[in-house]
Amino acid sequence: MRGRSVRPVDRAGGGEEAIRLTRCAGTWLADPPDAEEQARIAAAVRAVNGQRALALELHRDQAALDAYCVELFRDPMFDPLHIGPEIIQRIIAKLGEPPVDDEANTAAFSEYLQRAVLLFALPNSRRLLAAQLRRYLPRFTEAGDWKAAVAIDYSAFRTSLGNEVTPFLAQMTLAGLADYYDELPEV
Repeated sequence: MRGRSVRPVDRAGGGEEAIRLTRCAGTWLADPPDAEEQARIAAAVRAVNGQRALALELHRDQAALDAYCVELFRDPMFDPLHIGPEIIQRIIAKLGEPPVDDEANTAAFSEYLQRAVLLFALPNSRRLLAAQLRRYLPRFTEAGDWKAAVAIDYSAFRTSLGNEVTPFLAQMTLAGLADYYDELPEV
């Protein structure tokens, strides 16, 4: 519902950095938004700001809201925002291969994922990813899917701030790792 920490709509994503950071090459997210898209994003932000009662209701149960966000970002429409192979290669070079959870250490993969996100999710990357995510807002506001729209706006805001591992960043990194390993040649 807040927007000052997210890039203004006139700088709302796309470009070389988005292509390097995510898997958006060849999609509508690879290019910066034109004036029409910027207007739609601005209108969507204003519409979401009018959903304060719903936002307050959703924020009452933070764990449920985070779980809803993770489920929402599993939708294939968000595939272009999966973290790209260049970043995944850097994560693996720095942290090694992701661990396989076993009964003795069930938190190993979660800890790895958190460290992986914090390696690349620096302030500029966070703002760019938040701006790219915000480009989805018009799709949901125009369809009247206010719960998803509020969750996207909330996720964009949280992603653009500080250094926490948000559900959006975790899901995009997890999916980026899965994409990377799916594309490796069979041995």
